[in-house]
Amino acid sequence: MRNARPYGGRFAFIVSHSVLPTTIHSMNSPLAILFLTVLLDLIGFGIILPVLPLYARDLGASQLEIGLIAASFSVMTLLWSPILGRWSDRLGRRPILLTCIVINAAGYALFANARTLAILIASRMLNGIGASNISVAQAYIADTTSGADRARSLGLIGAAFGLGFIIGPALGGFLKAQFGIAAVGYVPCMLSLLNALLAWIRLPEPQRHALAQRPSFGTTVRAALTHPQQSRLVLLSFAYWFAFVMMQITFALFANERFGWHEDAIGGVFALTGLIGSAIQGGAIGKLVKTFGEKKLLSAGLGLFAVGMLALPWMPSSALVVVTLGEIAVGSALVTPTLNALISLSADGSSQGAILGLSQSAASLARIVGPIVGMGLYGVRHEVPYVAAGLIGFACLFVLAQPLHGME
Repeated sequence: MRNARPYGGRFAFIVSHSVLPTTIHSMNSPLAILFLTVLLDLIGFGIILPVLPLYARDLGASQLEIGLIAASFSVMTLLWSPILGRWSDRLGRRPILLTCIVINAAGYALFANARTLAILIASRMLNGIGASNISVAQAYIADTTSGADRARSLGLIGAAFGLGFIIGPALGGFLKAQFGIAAVGYVPCMLSLLNALLAWIRLPEPQRHALAQRPSFGTTVRAALTHPQQSRLVLLSFAYWFAFVMMQITFALFANERFGWHEDAIGGVFALTGLIGSAIQGGAIGKLVKTFGEKKLLSAGLGLFAVGMLALPWMPSSALVVVTLGEIAVGSALVTPTLNALISLSADGSSQGAILGLSQSAASLARIVGPIVGMGLYGVRHEVPYVAAGLIGFACLFVLAQPLHGME
């Protein structure tokens, strides 16, 4: 049983129409171009993931330094998401998106030529700034959709994440094995340049944004932190991602030590969870929101997530671990677009970028702190980070259950 390997060395996926967002009615629509823009961005990000720790180690990094290199990306996202969101409120979504894509290309080119740890850290910091455009993409969707369709349209981001994390890591491993480390940097660099060209030609500036009057960034942040609904939702965003990242950082070790899984099995399972997330967020979420509403779906997602996390470390077989991860994937696919939709709906048109950027910063902070805490808890006992994540999920449910105007 310990040597069970639920997925072999090679796996293939057929990404059917059901996985792609149903909000995309034409590949010439702005949402279709935005989806492709975000997808190319995330494929580039995913290419780096399986290679970075080993590359940093080859350059002489200690385990702590590898953690700091990984954290540098999230630190930049934490700092720059609200700033870029605010700038997009003032200057426009399109120019900020284009600038971030070009910054990403520069970061990947630097990665391809990193021969010292200092250059490697600089490359990850540049890519962290470039990745901060997710909040701008969310604000773009908020500008171009009505309240009723917003959760379904925000599912575009989740679907792009899922597909990017299916394609990217597998491609990164292949590029490193066949062509060396330079290709791991240059291929996402070329994807980013193609992405910039596509967005330059086909992505228009949303009209609704151009008409809005904008309060200052500090005013928007202070208002969000003192607003009972927005502050609660931002707190939920931090707590959920903190719990999720504790699982994400420890699962490979857990699966290897408990069941003898190797990289191909672990990568295959993570790809499967990405496929589940893409199918739900890109296809089913719109109908589910119309039937149940954002808050009920968010509650259901948090419940599935919490139960799955509590159950995961006690599963006696590989097959049951895969089933439990599938449950967690379904819960996560319900949480992300509905939480983002509620955050977006809590803000007026003049502060969409700022409030979504603040939410992304909360998530980025969780991605900095979560791995450190998760690995510490894993050292105490392997089951502890999953139990803690499950309890946090239930705490989020309790917070969400408290009556609050505008969230019913």
